[in-house]
This record gives sequence, structure tokens and C-alpha cells, in this order.
Amino acid sequence: MAAVLPTLETKEFSPHEIRIVRGTYEAMAQRGAQQISLRGIAKELGVSPALLVYHFGSKDNLLIETMHWALASTVHRIQRKIEGVTDPEQAMAALMDAVFVGPRENRDFHLIYMDLVQYAVRHESFNTLSALLHRHINDTYALVIRQGVEAGAFEAADVDVAARHVRAIVEGGFLQWLQTDDWERTHASLQRDCHEAILRLLAPRAA
Repeated sequence: MAAVLPTLETKEFSPHEIRIVRGTYEAMAQRGAQQISLRGIAKELGVSPALLVYHFGSKDNLLIETMHWALASTVHRIQRKIEGVTDPEQAMAALMDAVFVGPRENRDFHLIYMDLVQYAVRHESFNTLSALLHRHINDTYALVIRQGVEAGAFEAADVDVAARHVRAIVEGGFLQWLQTDDWERTHASLQRDCHEAILRLLAPRAA
């Protein structure tokens, strides 16, 4: 049976709001969430700060909606990659392809993600985003792992714990990769190393 991801409800953005969210995402990747302001984003987009407040209410809400938009894009990309894949190892390979989308894309996403982890720890308004990330990232790994366990291709005493370990391998790999100078050249080897580590983690033990 192919894995089916949980539905991620997303806000319907107008074309104008999409432009704002894309601009905010780019600013967050380039300068960091703590270094940007509504006024600065408005200036880059050629709109008034009041317009951003009208659409999103506050800087925090704009950051949350921007990350929600980015997460939705990731979840939908994974869904397209693994949809209809019944072989567990092929499903895991497809999942890795969906996660490791490209050097620049992964660098931007994880720079923003690391910023928002700090926000989630220090600002109560970001708690829902943290829970959303946990639910959809962990559950995605868990679904593919459970499919493999049921087929006898993977072994995991506790699928949810295994999903946390798989997420730790991927996010730990990205954290180290972000700190290297040759991140573009080493992206493919990072994907390969993470994939191989995950397969070793989930490999059935000899009787």
C-alpha cells in the first residue's frame, strides 16, 4: 500500500499576498528573520508597510504565514513524489529526492528554518508553527517507515521513535552542510550519505 500523507490545510492567498510571502521568504533567507522588518520588506516590494499590516496583521504573523506557505510547498512536493509508490525502498528514495530538492533551495529553507526554531522557543505565537512542523515532517517519515515495516523491508520497534531518528539524521546533516564553504558541490553527497544512514538504521536485523 502506498503511503498517504496527512492533509495540510493551507490559507488561500491572493496573487498580491503570494508576492508578499515570496518577497518575505527571500528576505528571510538572505538576511535572517530577526534582521528584517515590515518597513524593510515593504520597501523591497515597493508597497506601504500599512498594506502588509492590512494583509498579515504583524511581522510575526507574516513570518508564520510565510513558513506555513513554504512547508505546504514541501509537503505537496513530497506527496507528488511518493504518491502511488508501493515499494518501501523506492518510497524512501522518492522521499529523499523530495527533501533534497536542490542546493540553493535547501540552503534557503534551512537557514529560515533554523531562524524560526529560535523564534518558536522564545515566542509563544510561534508554538503552532512548531507543532505543524513536527506533525507534518515527523508524520511523513513515519508513514514511509510504517509502510516498510509492514512489508518486512524495514525494522523499527517504535515507528514514531524511528521517524524522529530519521529526521535527526536529515536535519543534523543539513545543519553541518550549511556551515561548509562547498555546499553546492557537496549537496548530492549529503543526500546520499543521509539516505544510506537511514537505510542502515532501518535495516532488518539478522535473526
